[in-house]
Amino acid sequence: MASPWTLLVAAAMAAALLPVPASAKTYMVGDGAGWDTGVDYDAWARGKKFKVGDTLVFRYSTPEHDVVQVDARGFAECVAPDNTVLLTSGNDHVVLGQAGRFFFICDTEGECSSGLKLTVNVH
Repeated sequence: MASPWTLLVAAAMAAALLPVPASAKTYMVGDGAGWDTGVDYDAWARGKKFKVGDTLVFRYSTPEHDVVQVDARGFAECVAPDNTVLLTSGNDHVVLGQAGRFFFICDTEGECSSGLKLTVNVH
């Protein structure tokens, strides 16, 4: 029978061989263009593998733009709920804290319907 010390060393060696999960990533929404009209955010998000713990950074000019997290209906209709929290710093960091689909729009009149909206799938 192996000693407890031998088992401990063997367990430590086995743990060292396990894959280390990738660290969280930070994504600049819209890359160099930032959060602004004229950017195809569907194309920007396509092919990216968003994971729990990743951060989205929304950079934009204020007060022309803002960021609001909405549900699927709010995204489709470009409407933020009355009790929504507006992000207005121009440099907003949103941590994707759980798996699922997340929706973001600009609540400034006409901006969302002009394409200033983003949906991401978090795995």
